[in-house]
Amino acid sequence: MAAGPCSGSVAVVPGGAGRTRKVTPPASAPPKPGLLASRQQLVERYDRQAESVRTLHATVRLKAETGSAFAGVIKEYRQITAIVLAAQPSSVRVVGQAPVVGADIFDMVSDGKTFRMYVPSKKRFLVGPARLEQAGKKAIENLRPQPIFDALLWPRIGPEETAVLEQEFEEQPPEQDYVLTVLRRAGEAFEVDRRIWFDRADLDVSRIEIFGPGGRLESDIRYGAWSGESGGPEFPRRIVLRRPNEDYRLEIDVTRLTLNQPIPPERFELEQPAGSELVKVGESGGKP
Repeated sequence: MAAGPCSGSVAVVPGGAGRTRKVTPPASAPPKPGLLASRQQLVERYDRQAESVRTLHATVRLKAETGSAFAGVIKEYRQITAIVLAAQPSSVRVVGQAPVVGADIFDMVSDGKTFRMYVPSKKRFLVGPARLEQAGKKAIENLRPQPIFDALLWPRIGPEETAVLEQEFEEQPPEQDYVLTVLRRAGEAFEVDRRIWFDRADLDVSRIEIFGPGGRLESDIRYGAWSGESGGPEFPRRIVLRRPNEDYRLEIDVTRLTLNQPIPPERFELEQPAGSELVKVGESGGKP
């Protein structure tokens, strides 16, 4: 009977029936040497990107992969479409809409200090601190527009901040990164404010980690699909936002984008609709 095809890991040795030897598969090619940059060059590159985008008007697809926050609000939808307006230094509005019919699921705004959100299906109007983090019993309480703002528009590395540089190497998949760790003053000591990852294949920002007081990780944001219009700044079309303390992971895919066009201040205003229930989030004794 004719022999079947070899598996690739065993080879027949000529002149020796039944004798075999193991063939070691070739090792995967090592990653190409990454681009080189100094700490100062990376700080300047990041600051140029931060300064290049002052306002944003985008249509995005939102998909909550895990967690109770966004998943609890849009659990009946695989994903939703949202209109996002953002302007430096801290204004943001996000209007989530149901697929096909386009009805609003939520409308939320923040000025960096206070957030407001209206949920039409529940006729509830929520108000609270923009950066309050709490595990509310109802998923709707955990929604905040400010983390989305932080993922889209970045602050510069200020002169009072200190940035230190390190290199990271990942084996699977092979990847080389530069990491800028930005430190801020915390009394007499320093603590980590954010860590900015640069892919050494192209020196684009691939990840930003944002830390709160005491070194607590608040946001872990991944970036990809960087592109730009002719003559305009580049911007990532794929963003994945993870909020470990609020237990959600949100995928943001940008489908339409306008940068640096004026946005009237009134677009960031949201008044309580007549007949809706006011819920003050984060206040002791407040209704959940």
